[in-house]
This record gives sequence, C-alpha cells and structure tokens, in this order.
Amino acid sequence: MRSTNDIGRRRLLGSALAMAATGTMASCTSSTPPRGGNPTVPEPLAYLRTSWSIDPFALCSYSYLAPSSLGARARAMLAAPVADRLYFAGEATSSEAPSTAHGALESGRRAAAQVISAAEEGEHIVIIGSGFAGIGCARALVDQDYQVTVLEGRDRIGGRIWTQHIAGVPAEMGASWIHGSSGNAMTAILKETGDPSYAFDYDNSTGEDEQAMRELAAYEKKLGDVDDPNEATVASVMPRDPSAALRTALNINYPLEYAAEPSQLSVEATLGGRDLKGPDLLLPRGYDRMLAHLRGDIPVRVRQVVARIQYGADGVTVTLRDGSTVRADRAVITVPIGVLKAAAIGFEPALPDAKQEAVKALGAGLLDKLWLEFPEPFWDKDVDVIEWSDPGNPSLWSWWVNGYRAFGKPVLLGFNGGDQAHRLAKASDGEVVDSAMRALRHMYS
Repeated sequence: MRSTNDIGRRRLLGSALAMAATGTMASCTSSTPPRGGNPTVPEPLAYLRTSWSIDPFALCSYSYLAPSSLGARARAMLAAPVADRLYFAGEATSSEAPSTAHGALESGRRAAAQVISAAEEGEHIVIIGSGFAGIGCARALVDQDYQVTVLEGRDRIGGRIWTQHIAGVPAEMGASWIHGSSGNAMTAILKETGDPSYAFDYDNSTGEDEQAMRELAAYEKKLGDVDDPNEATVASVMPRDPSAALRTALNINYPLEYAAEPSQLSVEATLGGRDLKGPDLLLPRGYDRMLAHLRGDIPVRVRQVVARIQYGADGVTVTLRDGSTVRADRAVITVPIGVLKAAAIGFEPALPDAKQEAVKALGAGLLDKLWLEFPEPFWDKDVDVIEWSDPGNPSLWSWWVNGYRAFGKPVLLGFNGGDQAHRLAKASDGEVVDSAMRALRHMYS
C-alpha cells in the first residue's frame, strides 16, 4: 500500500474551500534580520481569512471517507444517476481524484457524458453549482449543442475556486495547487491559457522534525495490516498518548491533508485515488483564470439559491428560495458534500436509500487558511514550506507556505485542519490573527 507520506505533501491542502474575511492592520517598522539572528516580527499589513464551515454553500472544505461498511464505494454510489433525471458531480463523487480541483473537473465531464448517453438531442439541462465540476459539465454539454442553465447560489462564480489578492498576488481561498501536474486535465487548461506556474517543492522546508516523521511512518506501516480498512480508523494503529512531536507529524499528515482527524478517517481513506505524477504547481496569476478560460461565454445565473428539486418521468423542476422555478429535462447537482449532508436542498421524491447511505458515509472535512502580508520577510526566503511544533498545542499553526519564494511578495499562508480549524472557526478575525502572530513570534524569537 502507499503510505500517507507517499501521497501526502502532494495532495496536501489543495482543495480547501472558503468564505473569507479581509482586513488591514497597522504596520510597524521592521527590517530583514540576518540568518540565525533574532528578528522582530512586525504586525501584518493585511490578512485574508477563510471560514468554510460557516459558508452556507459549502459547510465544509472537502470530503473524506469516514469509517463505514461502504468504504470507497460511497463515492461511486454518490456519483450514480437517479432515474435518468438527476446526475451528481463534484470532488466527493470522484473515486480517482477526491478532494482535488482536477477531480471535480473530471467528475463534471463524467456527468456530462452520462447525460449525453441518456438525453435526446438539444435537451435542456440545469446545472447547480459553478465550480470546476459545474463549469466542466456545462462546457461539455454546450459543445454538444445542449441547452444549459447554470445556477450559482453565491454572488460570484467559481464555487470552491476563489482567487482574491493580497500584496498584489493571487491569494487562493479555495484550491491552491494543481496536484500531480503530469497528465493532469487541469495542466492542459493551464497550457491553453499560457499562464506561468511555480513548481512547489514540499521537501524544500525548514522546521521539519524528521525523527517524528520517521516515528509516524513506523506506525503507518500497520495500516496495511488492519482487518477491515473500511471500518477501522487511522487512529486505531496510532499511540493513545503521542509525544508533542508526533502529534505535529500526525497533524501534518492527516488534518492538513484530509481535513479530518485520524479518529474520523477510515484506513481506506488513505488508500484511495490514483497515483499523482509530476510536480504540484502554484499559479502566480490565479486559479480563477483557468476557470474563466474553460467557461468562455457560458452564462451563469448567480444568487440563485436552490431550495427543492422535483424530478420524474417528465423532467425536473428546480425551485429557488425566492419561489421562482426552473424547468429542465435533467439536472446535474455539483454542490459540496457538506450541503448534501445538511439536506439544504430538498428532493421530491426523496433520494434513493443507496444515495442517502453514500452521503452519510462521506465526511465533510474542514481546512482553513490565513494569508498574512508583512512589510518585509522576516523568515527564510529560500524555502517553500515552514513547519513548526508548538509545545503547548502541537497541531496549531504547524504548516506554512512561504509566499515570498512563490510570488516574490512578503506573504505567508498558514493552515489549520480538523479540530483546530473547527475551534478557530468560532473565533473572531482578530482572535485568529492574534493566534497566528503568537505562533510566528514564538517561531522567530
């Protein structure tokens, strides 16, 4: 089997979803310290924060496999059409590339192929959601001369692709990387745009506790020996009272990879998906440009909040929150797993039991980001990754991306996943920024 280390650090953090708060903070004088010195850590000039768990159009970051008898079959069950009228797409339906933007794109194209195989020429298809799954599906259908209506509940297009800016560089609030760029459908779109990319090197890091990672790897070898990887949790092979260093390693390899704790993840969750080949890429001009390129001139109706979907032999009726309706022959649903688990959209008749079981078996993970802009770098400008272990709280602010190396601007990007992300989701912007700053000042004191 592949260990988490083999596939981790590559798919890591790539499909976080977000609702952002933005702000500016007063600056103070700082200078770039010499290596090995005791730099003064200034106040940030600006920040961008995500909080996906309170975004009503996400209610999570991305899916994971929780312990269940279904195992990986849950994704295929979620992807299965219902009555040749309802089709499902999104990263949660991808068995080959779950929790990734390219998995979402592939799922949208797969749903389009399913529609085409069942539909008559020129039918009207309504697509719910305008992320890569929805736009990928719409593009495939429009190119085959189907009538398409894309509905998006937010006031912006993109779903879990959301590019904002800080310090003049793209701050990805959702997906950040193209994971496994060799042979990737997303890489093909990038080539069409002509945009540059930055090959991210997870091994070019500072602060990693190699001994703790080796200790974790020894425990991870036991994952291949569990009797039932569908029902067993990752935590079942881990020590009950890990050291602070091992807790940090666990956090980096699980909550920051799968957006869930080891106690929430089935062993099967660590085995799924195809191998990723080629370097992971960051996008110096932003992920949203690729989505716009794929979309072209396809219209998207924003602020269209879907409340109910009725389906039957004569087609589908989508009822919006304002009471208006959209009639179509078929519907493609691309909303996140968090929205499906919350039953935010009603279905008449109710979805089949197998579909509901699949929704129950998939977890709704949480991974949140904090972008910070500073007057100048006070950290090592030559690394891609900064790791740290807080002795008092080892899973808090343990993994950072150096935006200076990737984008040439003094920005840092910090992550929290799983339980830490849920705790911080309840905090104010100021409390989150203060928490991050305390960590940075301990790191560089």
